[in-house]
This record gives sequence, C-alpha cells and structure tokens, in this order.
Amino acid sequence: MLKIRVALPQRVDELDLANRMLSQSAPEAVLESGNVQQVVSEEQLERLRNTLDEVLVKPELIAYLVDIVRETRQHESVLVGAGPRATQALLLASRANAAIDGRDFVTPDDIRTLANGILEHRLILRPEFEIEGTDPLSVVRNILDKVPVPR
Repeated sequence: MLKIRVALPQRVDELDLANRMLSQSAPEAVLESGNVQQVVSEEQLERLRNTLDEVLVKPELIAYLVDIVRETRQHESVLVGAGPRATQALLLASRANAAIDGRDFVTPDDIRTLANGILEHRLILRPEFEIEGTDPLSVVRNILDKVPVPR
C-alpha cells in the first residue's frame, strides 16, 4: 500500500540485529514461543477502524486525489502509471493521517504528504527518461506541482 523509506542501520545496530538472529530473541523465535506482547485489544482496534469512517473527505478533495493518480497515467515520462488501487490506498491513508492528527476531515496536505509513498513505487518510467536521470519520486513531485489544489 505504501512505500516507506528506511535508512540503513548503523554498524552497531546491524551487529546487534545479526546477533539477535542467532538467539531466542530472533523475531521468528519470539513468535513461535507465543511470547508476543499485545499492545491493542480487539475492541480498541475495532474502535480505531471505525474512527476512519467518521473522517470526512469533501468531494473536491476526492476529485483532487483522483486527478493526481490519473495524471500518473498521462505524464510524459511514465510508461505505466498508478491504477485505481492507488486511488483507494491514497484515500484510506489520507483519512488515517487526518485521524492520527486528531482531525475528522482530510486536507490537501494529507493527500500531498502521502502521495509520494503511495505512488512512487507504482510507476514504471519510460527508459529514455530513466537514462536521463528522472526518477519516480521527481515525477510524483512534478504531478503534485501541476495538479491544482482545491480551495
């Protein structure tokens, strides 16, 4: 649904990770032992999911979001653009972002903040643009600059 860039760990952290993989604290070993600590109850999770249903997305913002995704299919440097599932992912993620920020409404900034992570990995660029150094992230940024933000 969403690409999140994670920096490589420092050497000391990577050594710790490698050593943990050889011990009983390896993620697989912890899962097998059943020693996983619950952080959210089923009721809390259900309540959190229902919260998203209460987050309003105005029609003009839905149109804005759709226009951004559709522009990935028309951009000159894109061979294969994002599909309707990208629209769904961006809509859901925007609502979640608003809820996390304590709002019951989506803003253009919610959409713009999440567009890179949702669209970037869904684009296949034309080879001639890739050779010239164009990357999917710059294409998404270009699209965000091009599509008018609703007022």
